[in-house]
Amino acid sequence: MPRQFKVSVNGREYDVSVLEVTPGNGVTLQTSATPVISAPPAAATVAPSSSAPPAPPAPSSAAPSAGAGDEVAQMGGVVVQVEVKVGQTVATGDRLLVLEAMKMKTHVFASRPGKVTRILVAAGDSVEGGQPLVSIE
Repeated sequence: MPRQFKVSVNGREYDVSVLEVTPGNGVTLQTSATPVISAPPAAATVAPSSSAPPAPPAPSSAAPSAGAGDEVAQMGGVVVQVEVKVGQTVATGDRLLVLEAMKMKTHVFASRPGKVTRILVAAGDSVEGGQPLVSIE
């Protein structure tokens, strides 16, 4: 007999019917919202719940690609603090900004000496890994 579960995935709720079977046997499952489906062992059919929120809109564009002299985020996170200004001269190893991901703060350091020509993020901005943060020339 199938067991009924309510599963939440990425903020969307699904009603799931699962039937445990022994390896090698096919199984037929049915939920109230879908027709009968033949599935391999230990598989389940999934029907969206009527109370599920709409999916978030897709991002309008990908993060800009890094150019020569750009310091990039090594991982996704949120900018906590920008510690340099446009026009400031930095040395290799100077701290440029602080990122936070999963309650862990990570410092972004200058990989080369030069002058800060652009700051592409501000405190509170979400960033993705590989996204340019600061340009140094």
